[in-house]
Amino acid sequence: MNVVDLDEVQYDLEQDGTQVREQLARRVWEKAGWATVAISFRERDRDGEWKPAKLALLRFRRLDEVWKKQASLTLSGADAAELGAALGEWFAGSVSAS
Repeated sequence: MNVVDLDEVQYDLEQDGTQVREQLARRVWEKAGWATVAISFRERDRDGEWKPAKLALLRFRRLDEVWKKQASLTLSGADAAELGAALGEWFAGSVSAS
């Protein structure tokens, strides 16, 4: 996946006129020619019901005038929450207020 602008990275998906994947939230971190895009999303199951939310982490590298996807990782909602809690514990009190 190559994009000119990181705003082009969206996770909504339709198949045959039906939305099968819905982006719930999105956050971008960009520094020195690298970017990480975190997207919370949910998908429909075979019966058309929404499954629990997941987290997609996409890593991009700036090459010439485009962003090229270098790696991606998808976590279940439970794993994403566990990661968030662990990060909160690791860095609690270690970041000074700006």
